[in-house]
Amino acid sequence: MNFDADFLSDYIETVNALQGMGAHLYAPNKLDLDLKNSPCPQAKPSIEEPPVLELKHLPSHLMYVFLGTNNTLPIILAIDLNEDQVQQVIKVLRRYKWAIG
Repeated sequence: MNFDADFLSDYIETVNALQGMGAHLYAPNKLDLDLKNSPCPQAKPSIEEPPVLELKHLPSHLMYVFLGTNNTLPIILAIDLNEDQVQQVIKVLRRYKWAIG
C-alpha cells in the first residue's frame, strides 16, 4: 500500500483500533450532547406538528387517505379496497403511528 509518511501514524492507529488492540495515541473527544440548551430548536415529529404537503396527482388505482385531522398525515392505499378494509388499515396505522414516525 502506498502511504505517505505523514499519514503512517494515522494508518497504524486505525489498524490497531480495528483489530481491537486498543493502542490509541489520544483520548477520543467527548461530544457535547446537551440538547436541551442547544441554540437551534428541535424539530417536532410530524405526528405532533404535521408539515403542509403538496400532494401529487395519483394514478387511477391509488387514493389518498389521511390519518390526521385537516387532511394531515396522508397515506396511499389501493382504490379497490372496500370501506371496511380501508377502516381496518386506518385503525392499525393510527394505533402504531408513533412507531411509524
